[in-house]
Amino acid sequence: MLAVLLLGAAPAVAQEDIRNHPECPICGMDRKQYAHSRMLIDYREGPVGTCSIHCVAADVAVNRHKLVRGISVADYAGRQLIPATTAFWVIGGDRSGVMTQRAKWAFGKRADAEAFIRDHGGGMATFDDAIKATFEDMYADIEAVRDRAQKRKLRSRR
Repeated sequence: MLAVLLLGAAPAVAQEDIRNHPECPICGMDRKQYAHSRMLIDYREGPVGTCSIHCVAADVAVNRHKLVRGISVADYAGRQLIPATTAFWVIGGDRSGVMTQRAKWAFGKRADAEAFIRDHGGGMATFDDAIKATFEDMYADIEAVRDRAQKRKLRSRR
């Protein structure tokens, strides 16, 4: 799916990605606070840093005319950026996801992903599986965000 758009492995990314992209352009979340789920899209036109795979999917969908050269994701265990296509992904489990009800986490090492599954549940996946699940979950996830925002708005009026 999305991996077909990639021209190769994600480029070596400097550790300054959070400083260079402090907020997610899709949702406005602080990428430092979400260092464990952050991602970096390497478009030919320049990089875009997001807080999560949910926001990567939204950005890539809106910018489908842009050439994606690579996508990096934070290793859940170590927080360093790794190529999304070679990561060991875990979908689901008992940990709350970022911008989604069904979590999608990336790991640089298979052993770390397997340990997470033993401790928290979920299933092993590829990047293609994770991005497909992200698009499948998008409607429900957006509705949940809107519902929470509406409830906050109603509480603030009281």
